[in-house]
Parts: sequence; structure tokens; C-alpha cells
Amino acid sequence: MTLLDAIRGRHARRHSHRLDEVEVDALVDAWARAAEGAGFVRVVSTVTGPTVIAPRLVHIVLGPPAVLTVRLEPGQTVAELRTLARRLAPHLGARALRIEALGVGDHARVTLLAADPLAAPVALLPGRGVLLGRGEDGRCLRVEPADLPHLIAQGATRSGKSRWLYGLVAQLAARADVEVAGVDPSGLTLRPFTGTRHAHRQACGLADPARAEAVLVGLVAEMDRRLAVMPTWLDVLPLGEDEPLIAVVLEEYPALLRALDAADAKLGKRVRALVARLLAESHKVGLRVVLVAQRAEATIVGGAERAQCEGRLSFRVDTAESLRLLHPDADDLAVDHATAPAGVALVSWPGRPTFRLRAPHVASYGAYAAAVTATTRGAA
Repeated sequence: MTLLDAIRGRHARRHSHRLDEVEVDALVDAWARAAEGAGFVRVVSTVTGPTVIAPRLVHIVLGPPAVLTVRLEPGQTVAELRTLARRLAPHLGARALRIEALGVGDHARVTLLAADPLAAPVALLPGRGVLLGRGEDGRCLRVEPADLPHLIAQGATRSGKSRWLYGLVAQLAARADVEVAGVDPSGLTLRPFTGTRHAHRQACGLADPARAEAVLVGLVAEMDRRLAVMPTWLDVLPLGEDEPLIAVVLEEYPALLRALDAADAKLGKRVRALVARLLAESHKVGLRVVLVAQRAEATIVGGAERAQCEGRLSFRVDTAESLRLLHPDADDLAVDHATAPAGVALVSWPGRPTFRLRAPHVASYGAYAAAVTATTRGAA
């Protein structure tokens, strides 16, 4: 290296350092303005008037991606910061933010993402429990079947709702400690279970409306049996292969009720009462209802049913009202979700604020049917 090359190198490093300082200063200023605009600040009263204090950036990595370490002000939480992520991101020049807790929760790591973190498909890979999807924070939502709440999922045609349901049902069917039950007006979701150990608790199609009631009557009877045999010193029935968890899939529930009402109004009323009992009383004895609809209409899925379903997923729906029925706290997400790509859902989950999730990818209906057949073969 010549002396001239060395001098040029030093000048380049100094110039680069000055550019880094400018970028850091711009990020610090943008962060302070964004936090103040979103109301993520602490207001302190002083003799000269109120002073607004934004959480301070204590470390910055320019990346890409840029990573900000934030020291939270007293009273602020990482969960609160996550709820504001979509309001903060555009003012920081990011498409989305990934927010993680650091230390004892008084610091947060904020990663500025240039692309939607839910754009890439999520592979349906084996692992602990069942995979429901991956959130914007990059973490997978995996749950042991016994820890599942009652679920309600809604979504328009081609929103990804059915593929999500196929993935969930295929994973549950693969477990010896789970039975898949339910009523399926179209027959597509439960058809692959024909001739398996699950089929006696299922009704496919609407050719025999009374079959739907009979299945639900049997499930309520099983719930009552389990309640009767539960040891007096327990309030939750232990589950296993001898007492499996029963996943009750109610596919296209509004369409089911309309068809039953048309066949016999009393039949529809009885079915509503049976479903209400399952939602209200079955959780402690190992039954989980998975209620699926294109829209969770208030006239079909009432407030009591929604209240019992602590797990709520909304794929793309055609009205903001449908979204707010399941996610009343999702105002900041509602506008963007109207054009969400297939497979992306808003999720309300016990103990968490509403968040976005990418459902696992099931290649086709044939792949789903083959997965069910492979894990339930010869088990009639």
C-alpha cells in the first residue's frame, strides 16, 4: 500500500464516521418525535410547567437492520411498546418493528424491519405441541393441546382460514392423546377421517341434519361423564391416551345453523343449546371447541359464545365490524388488515394484546388429506 492509499483510507474512514454520526442523530430525533406523537412518554410537572420525557436510546446499531436499545421510563412496559409498534414504525423509516424485552423488562430491543416480517411462508414443521403460526416478533405460537383455549376463527373466501384449519387439524390428528370430533356442513375438512377412530364423533354434510345433533348430544354426554368421574380433589381432568383431549371442529358454523333452522327450527335451537353447553362447561374436562365462520356475525355467534372463545383469529374479512367483534382493541391494525395477504391473521390470545400472525403453510387440500390418512390409518 502506498502512502497516498493510506491517506485516502483515513479520509474515507473519517467521512464514513461522520455519516454514521449523522444517521445516529437522525434516528435519535426520529425516535423522540415518534414516541411523543404516540404518547409513549412520561410527563413530569416542574415549576416551569410539564416536561415530556421520551424513553432514551442507550445503544444504536445502524445495521441493516438498525437496532435500537431503549431504556424505558418508570411505569412503561415492553407490552405497551409492542401495542404502539405499527404507529411508531413509519416515523422510523421502517415497514415494521420487532420488539423484544431485555434484562428485567426495563429495556427493550427495537429492530427496524424493511419488509413485512410475515411475508415469508411458515413451514408446518414438527415440534412441541401444535403450531398455530409465527408472529411479527419471529416467535412461533406453539401450544400443547391441553393448553389450547376454545377457538374461534373467521375469514373470507381465499383468506387462508381453511389452510390454517387444515394445519391445526392435521397436527391434532397425528397425536394419540387427541380425538378430532365435530360437524362439517361441506364435509371437506372431516372427510379424510372416514373409517378412522375419530369418525364416530363426526358428522359430514347436511344430508342427515339429525346426525349433527346426534354428534353434539354424544359430545355433551361425554362431557357429563367426565365431569362425573373427575376426582373430588381436582378441578381439571388429567388427559392422556385413556382420556384424550377432544377437539370439536364446528366448520362453517353460521351455514350449519342456517341449514338446521331451515330443516327444523327446533333442531337449530337444540344445537345452539348443545354448543353453548360445550363452550361453557367442557374446558376443565378436556374438550376444546374450534368454531369456524366466514364472518363471526353477532346474530349467529353471540356475545356469550365469543366470551368463551379466548383464542380468536381473524383472517381477511370484508367488514371492519366483523373484525371488531372479535378484536375490539385492534383499531390500529384494522385498516391494514382489510387488505392482508392470505394466511395472515389478527390474533387475540389469553394474556397477550392483539397481534399479527402468519399461519403455517399447507400446500394443498390433497396434502392435508394425505397427512390425516397417514396418521390415522387402520384406526376405525
